[in-house]
Amino acid sequence: MRRIISVFFAAILLLALLPHAAIGEETQSHTIDADRVLIYNPLVYDTENSALFSGTIAKQQADEDPTGDPSFTPGMHKTGKDTTLGYKDTDTQDFWVCTDLVTYRYDKCTFRIAAEGEHCRIWTMAEADLVFTEEQTAAMLEQFESVIYPSDTAYFGGFRNLGGDGKLEILTYAMNSTSVCGFFDSYDLYTREEIAVIDPDDADSYNCLPIINVNTRMANRESVVYGTLAHEFQHLILRSAVLASPANADLLGHEKTVGIWLNEGFSMAAEELCYPGSVAEQGYVDAYGRSEKIRLGMSYRHFDSTSSDVGAYGQSFLFTEYLRRQFGDGVFHEILAYWLGAESLTELSEAQAIRAQMTDDQIGSLESLYPYSETVEEKLGTDEVLLSKLALAFRIAMLVREENGWHAIGTTEAEIPAYTGSGRSIEGGGALLIECNGSFTVPADADSGLLFVGIADGAVSEIYTVPEPEEGFYAIAAEFQGKWLAVSAKPAEGRILEAVPVFPSADGTIDAANANGAIFRAVRTEDGFRFECRNSSGTYCLSRTAETGQTLSVSEEDGIFRWTHFANGADRLQADGVYGRAILYGGYQHGFGYFAPGFFENASFAKPRLLRVTIMRGDANLDGKLTAGDAALVLRTVVGLSYMDDPMCAAGDADGDGEITAADAAKILRLVVQLEF
Repeated sequence: MRRIISVFFAAILLLALLPHAAIGEETQSHTIDADRVLIYNPLVYDTENSALFSGTIAKQQADEDPTGDPSFTPGMHKTGKDTTLGYKDTDTQDFWVCTDLVTYRYDKCTFRIAAEGEHCRIWTMAEADLVFTEEQTAAMLEQFESVIYPSDTAYFGGFRNLGGDGKLEILTYAMNSTSVCGFFDSYDLYTREEIAVIDPDDADSYNCLPIINVNTRMANRESVVYGTLAHEFQHLILRSAVLASPANADLLGHEKTVGIWLNEGFSMAAEELCYPGSVAEQGYVDAYGRSEKIRLGMSYRHFDSTSSDVGAYGQSFLFTEYLRRQFGDGVFHEILAYWLGAESLTELSEAQAIRAQMTDDQIGSLESLYPYSETVEEKLGTDEVLLSKLALAFRIAMLVREENGWHAIGTTEAEIPAYTGSGRSIEGGGALLIECNGSFTVPADADSGLLFVGIADGAVSEIYTVPEPEEGFYAIAAEFQGKWLAVSAKPAEGRILEAVPVFPSADGTIDAANANGAIFRAVRTEDGFRFECRNSSGTYCLSRTAETGQTLSVSEEDGIFRWTHFANGADRLQADGVYGRAILYGGYQHGFGYFAPGFFENASFAKPRLLRVTIMRGDANLDGKLTAGDAALVLRTVVGLSYMDDPMCAAGDADGDGEITAADAAKILRLVVQLEF
């Protein structure tokens, strides 16, 4: 019975030492039956580093990002001269307004009351040439009091009452822009005492009142004016919640706020709730379908809006419509209420606020819906994983349009524009839609962690996640002119790497005896993988040398690479933010080097492979045989007479306890004489 148990465990151990996947060229790529494929990056959008490569998917097509005027972003006041017009009566008041939307210059101007209601006052710049007529002003007042105010406060919440009477100030004047309909300046919502701390040198240039600014150049577009009021009023309400949150109490002037992507989505939703159908009528949904930024995979959390491409507004609106469809009309009010009641900064996240609107059953069903990789889930964390999956469900919903469930979006018509380029780095939370003719082969060079969602006959046909690489021992090699050459794990003079011949098996693996000192341990880190080799001189890591990146070296510094391993055997290493297959062997150079992606297209370069090194249990000297000499090496190492490097230790640790001891030597001897198997 003891022998049977020993054999059983030995078999388990030997299976664990087998390579996790074949790396040979003969392995086939994964194919999805589909008419359309959505390629989705589940990571969080990060301006520094969140891109995953889609893989080479079609003929190259140039990417063109249109440019235009940015949306208004108020900052600290840049004041000019006092431009008070001298027009004074009992119905006038001076306000500081942004008179130049390019330089954000603020001037003090005199306004007079044009209309007043229960919840607002409408002001016109005194002696201005371009103003709303009395009829237009009266209609604006009526719309705000009867439609906008009750809708926005019901669906989003109340606002900071700085004026004392709970009224909103609406300032109307001609702005130096015909593309800006109006804006809300977040600095208007601070009290005099707060402004004195935030900007003491220019404290008198702030209004300290709840204000919305409306461009009178829109005088003949009443639907735009009304939509602007609903839109900017939501911004004011949301900012009020941010300022009132207990979690922001000690962050005066630097409060943590809701991401602009969700903030703008809420404001678009505010327009739609006040005037159903208005957002589509204004062209924002169509703009989403025509947007080049959306076509190129813009993340739902990347709000990049220009006058020539306002697809970001359409995307944010569609996402909030999806939230409303899934969680009801009260979802926006509840999210802001969650933010308003947050006691700590860790609670102030869109992910946590949205998660709070879901039942346990909804959370469980969404979590189990999509097969995220373990690494991605660990990197995102519980709340962000849920929001990431919700955003994926939102995108799939626009493709399949089910009546109920996570893939239901309601009656909103929207088309995701299809991508036709050769390959692209997709932002975290971004997606590419690929049209195909019945089947789609996942590219060999697609980054691990990406999800490929097949759509066939209006339904999801398959969801495939590109697999993650595994830690272990590898030889970094390339085939050139019929020979395999690998990076030496032993630094030459100057620590510049040299190529050494290796002899992989037909399945693309290589045993330790044939690795010829080219064995690296791949260790997972928070940012990627470190390829290290530990010997009697210390621990060395594969790293880049000069900024030009033309050579690779082994050094004592940690060289972190992002390593992607693909089902058909391809590998890619990316270092220092430069994208592409990093380690290449060139026909004109006798060694390995680092090259920018463009150089890789040259046919004289051979593709790198990370050949999985198989290690025989007990073969401490890595000669491919199990003998008493292996036990002797272990014993000499235990007493300090010999040294064993990392792969030797992995082989010599016969009992698998993670340490090299006399017990390992004893176990090796028992294996040699076949007392154990």
